[in-house]
Amino acid sequence: MAGNNANKSINNSQNTNNGKVMTKYDKKVAKRKEEEKKLQREKIIFRAVTAGIIAGILIAAVVICSMRYYKIHNRFISVDGDNISQIEFDMYYNVSKNAAMSQSFYGNTTMADYYSYMGYKSSENDKSQTNSQTGKTWYEYFADNALTTIKEYKALIKDADNSGFDYTTGDDDYADFTKQISDAASESGKSVADYYKQSFGQYATEKNVKKYVMEYLKANAYQSKLTEDMTATNDEVKEYYDEHKDTYDQVDYREFTITAIDSTDGEMQQARAKADEFVTGVSDEKSFIELCKRNAADGETKYDTDEGSLHSKITSTGMDKGTSEWLLSDERKSGDVTVIENTSSHCYYILYFINKSYDGSKDETIASNVLNEKYSAYITKLTENMQTNTCLLYTSPSPRDA
Repeated sequence: MAGNNANKSINNSQNTNNGKVMTKYDKKVAKRKEEEKKLQREKIIFRAVTAGIIAGILIAAVVICSMRYYKIHNRFISVDGDNISQIEFDMYYNVSKNAAMSQSFYGNTTMADYYSYMGYKSSENDKSQTNSQTGKTWYEYFADNALTTIKEYKALIKDADNSGFDYTTGDDDYADFTKQISDAASESGKSVADYYKQSFGQYATEKNVKKYVMEYLKANAYQSKLTEDMTATNDEVKEYYDEHKDTYDQVDYREFTITAIDSTDGEMQQARAKADEFVTGVSDEKSFIELCKRNAADGETKYDTDEGSLHSKITSTGMDKGTSEWLLSDERKSGDVTVIENTSSHCYYILYFINKSYDGSKDETIASNVLNEKYSAYITKLTENMQTNTCLLYTSPSPRDA
C-alpha cells in the first residue's frame, strides 16, 4: 500500500510539471492572441479585396482612356478617303468660325455683329441655338462651313503634292504660329494650354494639333502661290469692267423732288402734273437750275444755290432702282430729262442727266473680284467630285461642349 501511494504521488508530481495549469491570466492572453490572428486574417482579406477594387478601377480607367483616345483620334468624318479625327475637325470648326466672325459685314461692323443681330450668343452652346435664317442650329451652320474649308484645304494639299510644290518654310511658319499663340494667350491672361482649347477645341493640345496645323500652314502657303499666279491682268480688269459697267460707272446728274400732300390718287396726280410742267420748261442745265429755285417749297433752302440739285460721281449703290436703271442706261445722253415715281414716299423725282464716267478708282476692287472668281473656279474643280462621310458630324457634341 505504501508503494502504491508513493507511485500516485510521483505521477501527480509529473502531471503538475508536464501539464501547465491555465490561470485566468493565461486564458486572457490566449484569447487576445486568437483575436489578433483573426484581425490579421481580416486585414489580409481586406488588402486582397482592396487590391482587386483598385485593379478594377485602373482597368476601367485604361478602358475609358482608350475609348476616349479612339473617339478623338480616329475617324470622325472622312473627306475624299481621308479620315478626319474629332481633334482635326474641331480645329477647322473653330478656325473657320473665327474667320467668319471677323469678316467685315458693312462699314465698321463684322459678321459677328450680324450673327448677334440674328440672335447668336457666343456664351451659349452652338447646338442649343437655332439660326433663324437657315432653320438649322448654329452648330450645323458652322459645321457646314468647317466641312467646306476642310474639303478646300485637303484638295489644296493634294494639288500641292501633285504639282511638286516645295514647302521649304514649314518650320519657320510653325515657329511664327506658336509665337502668335503664346503672345495671344499672354494678352488674354490664359495659359498656352487653355488658349489651345479655346481656339481649337476642347481636346486640343499643342502636341496633338501640330500635325494638322502644319498641313493647314502648307495649304495656306500653296494657296498664296496659286493666287499670286492668278493675279488679274490689265486686259482681265478691263473685260470685267465692261461686263459690270453699271456697278462701277459714276453719274453726274441733277434732281428735283415734288412731293404730294399724301398718297391718294388725287394728290399724286396733282404732283405728277407739276412734275410734267417742270419738265416742259427744261431746255438745258441752266434752265433746270432756275426751275429748281422757282419751284422750291416755301422755306426750302436746298435749291438756293446752283449746287443744290447737283449729284456728282454717284454709283448705283447710292441710288434707288428706278433712278439707277434710267441714269445708267446705255441710251442716256447729256440733257435727257425724265420723271421717276416713288410711291412709297408719294413723290416724283425729276432727273436731268449730265454725264457718266469711270475714273479707274475701282480697278483694285475689280482685280480682286477677278482673282476671287478664278480661284473659286479652280477650287470648285478640285472639290466637286470629293466624297464625304459625315454620319457622326451632327450627332456628336459640338466643339464648345466641355
